[in-house]
Amino acid sequence: MNIYVCHCSNTFNYGSMMMGENFIRYFNEVTNASHHYYVETEDDINIQRLRTATGIEEIYPTAVNSLFIRPLNKYDYLLSEMRFINLVSDFARKIDLVVVLGGDDFTEDYGWKDPVINALRFSFLKRQGIRVVLLGQTMGPYHSFRVSLMKHILGRLDQIYPRDEITFSYLKDMGLKNISMTDDLALLPLSKQKAREKLKQYITYCPSELIYRYAKEGDRDSWIDFNCFMADIILNRYPDKKLILLAHVLKPPHVDDRVIVKELFNLLNEKYPERILAKTDELYPYEVRDLIQESLFVVSSRMHPVISSIQCVIPAIALSYSSKYWGIIDGRYGLGDYIIDVRYLNYNEMKEKFVELIHKIEAEYEQIEEKMSINNAVAIRSIFNALESIRDL
Repeated sequence: MNIYVCHCSNTFNYGSMMMGENFIRYFNEVTNASHHYYVETEDDINIQRLRTATGIEEIYPTAVNSLFIRPLNKYDYLLSEMRFINLVSDFARKIDLVVVLGGDDFTEDYGWKDPVINALRFSFLKRQGIRVVLLGQTMGPYHSFRVSLMKHILGRLDQIYPRDEITFSYLKDMGLKNISMTDDLALLPLSKQKAREKLKQYITYCPSELIYRYAKEGDRDSWIDFNCFMADIILNRYPDKKLILLAHVLKPPHVDDRVIVKELFNLLNEKYPERILAKTDELYPYEVRDLIQESLFVVSSRMHPVISSIQCVIPAIALSYSSKYWGIIDGRYGLGDYIIDVRYLNYNEMKEKFVELIHKIEAEYEQIEEKMSINNAVAIRSIFNALESIRDL
């Protein structure tokens, strides 16, 4: 088949890359066949990274929005919806299946226009006979006129696979019939991932250059102060451990986590010489998991390092800025107690909760590991069920 893959255009967001490489690898496995994967990207290096990570060569670059003859404007959406024009490209007619990989692009956490526009674009493809599935999504809630509008548009697609029970229940209550539960693709082992001895010599922190913008009190300087507070707590409590500051998103520039990693390293290194490691080089996700597997626990301002820690059965504290954390970490794994939601707590409250969670991890370490192990088996089965369902479309 010719399969078009959306939302894996940037492999320097390791979360996106994990979902992309796992879909390609495991879909070949489930179908017992090799397919041609056309991945949207603006830089061919992303394709080379996917080929290297998966060992699969049949992965090809295609321009973003190449399924359409031109970038769509608001009049195009209206005219296409009314069937007055058809903007689907000739290239699109060679595609057997469009897979829209997960994320939270169909929530209203960042505004309502993009979810509506994205849903319309994919529904236009479906009207031209191209199969379209949304795989591993966090979606909704929608408000006002978007409730009925999104129900109408999303109902046209072949299948939607929510990655958490909150999303699944919400879409079911909306009245959608084309939904099946799955889990985040990153919960599967990566192609080059190897089991490593759990030496627990590190504590890994993945800071974010994005998250403070959603914090209740905002203010980047206060966010840096909070990060230093967490580092002080960790390094003083565990004098035999080293702290890894790991950048998990390197592109685009306005959310490049290397900025905050370097800043924190400069602030902490003099106080804790030879105990701070800054990982700012370009990695593959399996290399990130190598470090996580050697960590006592993980703290992260990004969601997918927490997903990786769960997959590696390493406890984690998640600093959350959107609903997607709750659906997966709490809904699937019952680990909501280890989420600090920065949208609702001021900095003093976050500091207090962080200290509490350090004690809680120490007291419940084995129970956390057991929860992760049990639910990982359930998640893997649900993901394979979804891939088998897509195969059977």
